[in-house]
Amino acid sequence: MSPIIRPVSLAAMILGLLAGPAGADIAGPWGFEVDLSFSQAAASKLQALKEGVVIAAYYSGEPAAGAEEHADQIGMIDLGEDRTERDGEPAVVAIPGKGDIETRLHWVKDGEPLVNINVHSARRSGPDNLLDCDVYDGPLKAIAGSATKIGCKLIGE
Repeated sequence: MSPIIRPVSLAAMILGLLAGPAGADIAGPWGFEVDLSFSQAAASKLQALKEGVVIAAYYSGEPAAGAEEHADQIGMIDLGEDRTERDGEPAVVAIPGKGDIETRLHWVKDGEPLVNINVHSARRSGPDNLLDCDVYDGPLKAIAGSATKIGCKLIGE
């Protein structure tokens, strides 16, 4: 029995390529992935303690002309956040890029949201953060639809 071959439009093929690897769940125009890695010492400690990690993405933007009244105490438009908790293992993690971006984007200068990505231990095993992780702080459009590398080591390592 021969396989069934169905025609696929060029647009469908391009959309499939832009969607990223199979299984990636980047939702909407602001979604991105965090490619999370750990030093050997951090990985061992997280595993021994059965500790998780939190990936937090905080969205903001400079106020557009006339929208200054909507700015927070540091002069930025708060666009919300995404928080994802997971086991403390290396992974590529999809972040939906939701927050309140769409509902408040008209208050942001040039419609250009920013994102600050922080990773810390989930504090399942104790009250203190165990990790010193890289941070991304910049334009959301620079990472939307792609994977941003965030490496973590133990504090003091």
